[in-house]
Amino acid sequence: MTAALALLPPVIQQSTQRVPLDPFSALGFIAVVCVSAYLGVRKSPWTAAVLAFAVPFAIYRDVGHTTLTLEKSIAFGSAVGLWLGGAPLWPQSAGARRLVLVVIGVMAAIALSALHAVYPVNVAREFFKQVEYLVLLWCAATCIERIPHSARYFTGGVAVGAAIVSTFAVMQALFGGAPSGMWVNGHVLPRATGTLEGPNQLAGFLEAALPVLWIWPTLYGWHKVDGRYDVDRYTAAARGYVTALSSAAMILTQSRAGIAVAALTYALLWRLRRVAARASAVPMSIGAAAGILITIVWFVFIAHAGWSDIGQLFRFDVPGEPGGVGTRAQLWPAAVALFAKHPVVGVGAGNFELLLPTVGLTGIQTNAASLPLQTLAEQGLVGFIALVAFAIVALRETFRRAQMSPLALAAFLAVAGLLAHQLVDDLFFFPKAAALCWLLLGAGTAREAS
Repeated sequence: MTAALALLPPVIQQSTQRVPLDPFSALGFIAVVCVSAYLGVRKSPWTAAVLAFAVPFAIYRDVGHTTLTLEKSIAFGSAVGLWLGGAPLWPQSAGARRLVLVVIGVMAAIALSALHAVYPVNVAREFFKQVEYLVLLWCAATCIERIPHSARYFTGGVAVGAAIVSTFAVMQALFGGAPSGMWVNGHVLPRATGTLEGPNQLAGFLEAALPVLWIWPTLYGWHKVDGRYDVDRYTAAARGYVTALSSAAMILTQSRAGIAVAALTYALLWRLRRVAARASAVPMSIGAAAGILITIVWFVFIAHAGWSDIGQLFRFDVPGEPGGVGTRAQLWPAAVALFAKHPVVGVGAGNFELLLPTVGLTGIQTNAASLPLQTLAEQGLVGFIALVAFAIVALRETFRRAQMSPLALAAFLAVAGLLAHQLVDDLFFFPKAAALCWLLLGAGTAREAS
């Protein structure tokens, strides 16, 4: 915090460095696993809160070809604790069971993609990443099914995590120090990332977090009075603050797709649950206005931008982005070319970024900036069919329960938004951007404990 107030450069280029696991951090991860397991065995609703809170924080430590993180440690500990506490491995709710089945289908498609993979280790990495998402889904569903009040604790965990992430994001926009930015008139302007590694990742995280904040008043114990939700002023103030802060952070990512998707999902909420949408209208408007004002200050007073420069925000490819790793105009044709090599099962999950030189893109190592194209290139038609099946089941099951469960409504909005955004990005590639969505899928498709 103190460093931020010292007015850092707008953008600080950050290099990725491996941080090996040392004895001190190993003890820390073991402690996290033990505490999480204890909460799970005790059937504490804090299990749901901790799972939701940990999503945007990593504390990366490298072990071989993978990393240990705070979120992985909590997920593993919670899963072990819930299982030792008597939770069945097969969810009790029919919707959650159907979702588990399609996720297993996605995992099978990833495994099949190893047939032509040049880098099989990367296939294994993507497979176990999908296992991690499945574990998160199961943990969330199990908490909702077996532990009373888990929904409210889960929402609280999301709110606290979003507040911390959005606070850092707004500070990056105000005082500089962002790891990502764009060039405008020879000036580099920051794009907020919070505690995540990129602005599009932050947008993806907020696309899942904002629906939870929107449905907050509809959770149990809050009741309607004259068509409005009656809540105590402290809770209402906290919710308003986090919603406003997260809305500002979304604008400050300058993610065109993220901002558009957030607006569309809010409009969908207005149609499905107007009272909840109205309860969020004022803090959302205040936060968005603050984000727009900060962006205008950077563009107009720092970069002396004109309308043509501001128009760059509405393009998919902004020229000269600091730290850029290729444009969609380069990556999308590359994905099609790699798909043509092995159209049935693909070139191998996790292999896209390493095979770009084989289709003429040298010096670039990134994903395809599109989940469907990434899936086609890496997993072929088999993986694409599995992805479509997952999307259909996830949207259908969450929408079916949206009238009965506030978290199901939040899950439906989050999944719909993230799937739409990923037409032009691949956010499931990044656990910090994807994990909350998978937790919501589990929580939203499970029947609540009485």
